Amino acid sequence: MKSKLIDIPIKAIAAIIALMIILRFGYVFYDFILNPFHPPVTLGTESVKHIMTALILLELLALTLKFLIQEMIDPNLILLTVLTALGRDIIVVDFKEADYTKLLSMGLIFAVTIFGLYILKKNSQ
Repeated sequence: MKSKLIDIPIKAIAAIIALMIILRFGYVFYDFILNPFHPPVTLGTESVKHIMTALILLELLALTLKFLIQEMIDPNLILLTVLTALGRDIIVVDFKEADYTKLLSMGLIFAVTIFGLYILKKNSQ
């Protein structure tokens, strides 16, 4: 009985999070469709931000749905989401105006995430 009292709110919160992710993805997709190429008409940083944000949202949605359906969290998917988010920040960074502490912290998080993937792969073998 006690586990159902805990399980039902967790499932409800996960469903609400999945709905929020879908709504955010819809907004990002709609905004990208309205103006896919920001001036100048190239694949600039704003377009890359839209695409990478959509990828991050899809990975978060997959993680949330996996939790809702299978009641498990895949650490590989979490690490890949972190790598995608970091990749987005690294791709759009302006190195002329970048804060070096932010660059160092992104590099440190990137290294820790890659090391985490290595450990997970090594443990699964």
